[in-house]
Amino acid sequence: MRFVVKTAITLVVLVVLGFLFDKVIMPFYTLGGEIVKVPNVCSLSINEAEAKLSQSGLAPKLGYNRYDKTRELNTVLSQNPTAGSSVKKGRHVYLSVNKKSQKPISLPDYKGRIITDVKLSLEKIGLELGEINYSIIYSEDQDGMVLSQSIPPKTLLAGGTEVNFIVGKMAVESGQKQSLVPDLTGISLSEAQKIIIDNSFALGNVSFRFSSSLIPNTIINQKPASGQVAPLGKPIDIVVATDKQTPIN
Repeated sequence: MRFVVKTAITLVVLVVLGFLFDKVIMPFYTLGGEIVKVPNVCSLSINEAEAKLSQSGLAPKLGYNRYDKTRELNTVLSQNPTAGSSVKKGRHVYLSVNKKSQKPISLPDYKGRIITDVKLSLEKIGLELGEINYSIIYSEDQDGMVLSQSIPPKTLLAGGTEVNFIVGKMAVESGQKQSLVPDLTGISLSEAQKIIIDNSFALGNVSFRFSSSLIPNTIINQKPASGQVAPLGKPIDIVVATDKQTPIN
């Protein structure tokens, strides 16, 4: 009798587990999506690339067309996601195809943008990154930023046109970044302190000198002088006007 009861219980458990696996576990797994590897379709013709992606359970989608004179026409130049990426089955894979005929492209204004961002933007719209030349600058805000481009913004260009850039590069001497000393003369002490900090220098020695013609706390002199090149963090000594006959030090 006990054997019959145990057998019945076992059968019931198996039935319940089978039901849960079929109705709960499998639908949950399917909902999560099967993970597949993205194949490499670069250099394939667009038809071959679409077929290969479809066979992998992925959805090919045409992105921006570009023209590369060194590659065969109608072949895939780049893909996103890249080859080897793990994605869910059914994911779109965007393809950039080598096509010579396309609408003229309006060149964006890249001034003030990081050159790595510029490169990605050019690839996206179908243009090519040309030469990058560097110009010494003395402002950290311009370090690594585009200062100018060889072709004016909004110019209509054919796909594959190269655009050259001049990028700012902070002056460095003995391993220290250099910058131009700001002009502090003629402004108040509080304004001078803010400008010194904003320009990544330090406030050095502050001395006072009597002046009957200047408003008290006006900067009379500074060292280093404005316009000189000095390492960031260098103290700037200043002389401040006072209405007191006895100098304050």
